Amino acid sequence: MTYTGVLQILITLAAMIIAAVPLSKYLAHVFKCETTFLDGIVNPAESLTLKFLKVNGNEETYWIKYLKTGIIVNFFMLAIVYLILRFQNFLPFNQMHYPGIPWALDFNTAISFITNTNWQNYSGEEALSNFSQMSLVFLQFTSAATGLVFAVAFIRGLVRREAKYVGNFYADYIKAIYRLFLPLAIIFAVIMLWQGAPQTFIMQKKVTNMTGVKQTLSMGPVASMISIENLGTNGGGFYGANAAQPYENPNPFTDALTVFMMGTIPIALFLMYGIMIGNKKHAWTLFAVAMTLLVICLAVVYSQEAHGNPFLAKLGANVSASKNNPGGNMEGKQEHIGIAQTSLFAVSTTAFTTGNVDSAHDSFMPLSGMVLMAEMMLNLIFGGKGVGLLNMLAMVIIAVFIAGLMVGRTPEFLGKKIEAKEVKLATLAMFAHAFIILIPFAIAIAIPAGLAGILNPGPHGLSEILYAYTSAVANNGSAFAGLNGDTLFYNISLGLAIFFGRYIPIICQVAIAGSLIKKKSIPESAGTFPAHGFLFYTVVMGTILLVGALTFFPALALGPVAEHFAMVKGHLFYFNLK
Repeated sequence: MTYTGVLQILITLAAMIIAAVPLSKYLAHVFKCETTFLDGIVNPAESLTLKFLKVNGNEETYWIKYLKTGIIVNFFMLAIVYLILRFQNFLPFNQMHYPGIPWALDFNTAISFITNTNWQNYSGEEALSNFSQMSLVFLQFTSAATGLVFAVAFIRGLVRREAKYVGNFYADYIKAIYRLFLPLAIIFAVIMLWQGAPQTFIMQKKVTNMTGVKQTLSMGPVASMISIENLGTNGGGFYGANAAQPYENPNPFTDALTVFMMGTIPIALFLMYGIMIGNKKHAWTLFAVAMTLLVICLAVVYSQEAHGNPFLAKLGANVSASKNNPGGNMEGKQEHIGIAQTSLFAVSTTAFTTGNVDSAHDSFMPLSGMVLMAEMMLNLIFGGKGVGLLNMLAMVIIAVFIAGLMVGRTPEFLGKKIEAKEVKLATLAMFAHAFIILIPFAIAIAIPAGLAGILNPGPHGLSEILYAYTSAVANNGSAFAGLNGDTLFYNISLGLAIFFGRYIPIICQVAIAGSLIKKKSIPESAGTFPAHGFLFYTVVMGTILLVGALTFFPALALGPVAEHFAMVKGHLFYFNLK
């Protein structure tokens, strides 16, 4: 580790936090239907869209209708994009005459993009037309908006007293797209275009490089996809290599900018929550919990990657990164990006559940890989659009319940009683996430169809499968890149894991909002457990770590932990090439 690397990381994190503060205030104004500086531009567009949909944006609904409308809208767009990908050979902007993609891969891809996961068992530049790529960009807007507005509905459930309605899904949905994602996506697409990302309808261009060798360059509307894939914590890139491809990530500045795009909105949502509930201290405490976990993960990954493989050090190789030695574990990384920024990118893309990668996670040190998986297993270190906040609040309900049991009184949270119904729903959301990861993982390592996809032997091969299902269920979409996921088994099983991992927790969380919104306000008393401060921070942090360790550590022990201790002892796993 170097001082320059640490400073580089701190500057990027500071930029995200500084930008998140005014953005959180703006978002609070948007979803509280207060005046904003974009009203003159956006109001007419919103009115026309609602009129076209024949929806009264001022008419609020019960939580069940809000949830049902959101899921139906998602399914409708899922069907449309499935047909586009399946029959892209009959559609425009397909100069390379790519055929429709196979049904199982199409199933996986359509579900993946509608759920903000963007798992890619294909290379976009070799399989999809520009029309298909743009249809996926459309889903990157709508899937991000879906998660965000469900979080807003949850917040209203906490804020409102003895009420019935959590809002209007269509009105919130359109606000999220028109007032947040679309303006920012345009700004950052222009910046990426300025930095060298292509934005054209030409799919391929033949050129002669400086050495006289002829090359074929894959191109398309790349810049517009880069902006929303990161702003929406989608992660699915135009190219199969994502941000490791220079057209998606031309230089160190764009690499840092990509991290900034990933993290600013999720952080802002935590702070927006505090403004909307009128308790900023509570929100900053939850921010401190998430930021502490993020910094711990960064410290582990950066130190592991900077020190490199100890087995190579025993052989005499100077692998430890220092001021005068760029060493460290550079396998799968780009030299012009470096270990510090690569570590920040990897930790950010899994913490904010984006899935975009600028390096091969398969090549990271074992404990680094464990940390990347742990972030997605917890799925609340800021997380994706709205979903990270929802998961954190579900964990807070469990923590408050445990604290209530300790002092022998009915748990309270923000002036409302937390009763059996809310605790059961929060627990179901938490365990559904774990079960949907671990059960398919267990099946995959027990049957030939699952084992056939492993490209590495030993515990690392097990980690490849565990990472895949963790990434799918956390709606992340990144991969260890050592697993062949484009098989019938993995396309279907990962697609189903993505689907259930997305919607079961959301259904439970919106149901909690529907239960809380009906409750009366309870005045604070001497026995009320404070929802801010160091004690609250400690209880929430302890609950997260305890639940996470009990749920996932056995699986991690079989994979990255076992690989780490084997590596330290000098035992390597390799293929027998005979």
